[in-house]
Amino acid sequence: MRRARGERGQILPLAVIALVALLGVAAFAIDVGYAYYAKRQLQAATDAAALAGAQDLPNVSTAFRTAAEYAGDNTPPNLSSFDFTYQAKCTNTSVIAAGCNPSLNPNALVVSGTASTNAWFAKLFGIDHFDVSAHASACSPCSSTPVDIVIAIDRTGSMCTPQGLGGTCTDLDNAKEGVRTMLAMLNPPNAQVGMVAFPPVETTTTDPCAAPYNAAGGGYDGYDSPTRGYVTDTISGGYKAAGALNPTSGLYLHTEQGPKASCIQAGGNTSYSEALRQARAELAAHGRPNVPDYIIFLTDGEANIGSVYGPNDPVYPPGNLDDKQPCHTAVNLANTYKQEGVTMYSIGYALGDNVECTAGGIRNGVHVANFAVESPPTTSYTTLSEIASPGNFYNKADAGQLNTIFAAIATDIGQGSSRLIDDNF
Repeated sequence: MRRARGERGQILPLAVIALVALLGVAAFAIDVGYAYYAKRQLQAATDAAALAGAQDLPNVSTAFRTAAEYAGDNTPPNLSSFDFTYQAKCTNTSVIAAGCNPSLNPNALVVSGTASTNAWFAKLFGIDHFDVSAHASACSPCSSTPVDIVIAIDRTGSMCTPQGLGGTCTDLDNAKEGVRTMLAMLNPPNAQVGMVAFPPVETTTTDPCAAPYNAAGGGYDGYDSPTRGYVTDTISGGYKAAGALNPTSGLYLHTEQGPKASCIQAGGNTSYSEALRQARAELAAHGRPNVPDYIIFLTDGEANIGSVYGPNDPVYPPGNLDDKQPCHTAVNLANTYKQEGVTMYSIGYALGDNVECTAGGIRNGVHVANFAVESPPTTSYTTLSEIASPGNFYNKADAGQLNTIFAAIATDIGQGSSRLIDDNF
């Protein structure tokens, strides 16, 4: 009986097959893993390029140059044949969105990167490299969070003195035009806006364009009425529709120009403190939680009365510091609000630089303005500069258009560090 033939060497083909399989696994484990790592590095480079370049917008050429520098500095040496492309565009994630044109004043930068990585084990399968790509978009100016804004606008008698042709209030019209300029630049719902006007109106009047509430004889006893009202428009994003100013919104109607074209008419005296209180109250009542708050305060004259409440008011009785020190009180209120996180802007309209604030008081049983010079003395110019957050005081020394100032404020509110955004914006 013969023995069976030997089986030596039969395992060799299986070993070769297993080795090829192991090399394939190695190719995916090492080469593909390396390509994935390279893609992450390329993504970091495009992110850095987009963020850095966006900060130079709307100057497109400078933004592209800065982005290219950051892309080159952050591209790892293990990438080969890498290339970056740059595109400027408009995005609606910004607080500022007015008139955005990709070739003139874009607010977003897109950076796309492509590169190759060398392969080792994958060469056994005819693959000598892997192509990777990355993409990043960043906006600037843009805000990382929405903003809530309240405009406190002075409609005292001096805003309509002297009157223009046909009884128009030139100074008040300039203020309204400035507000509209800012509204046209802002982008709801990222930026929501409300407005208060001071002095207040009698809220029970049937005339929506009623003049400020004046008590008989020019005094202010009537201001302790519970029906007085300051808010002309609660905070909302309704001032725009389809990217344009909404002609049916309150903010649009209240900024119409003319002798009686809007519900902001001139009259009465000036209380800085109550205007600031009402603006802050509106932010608290209708502002969104955890959203940065802003107050823009505009006046053309010195404070000459306190809270504008009558002598029987239980909260602000006559003789209090509010009435004796209307300018100092306004500064103290503004400082409190700033500590609470509110950013304050102030606009002095043809103030002059040496007009002293005056106090309110009681004369012949009537609450009157301009009772005496405030003590210690201070001026409207100094007060407005101290009400504002650092760098946020704007002085319009001579009467004229306020468009430039309101545009600068809108830009400042919307300006911020660039941030990455989703492509679908």
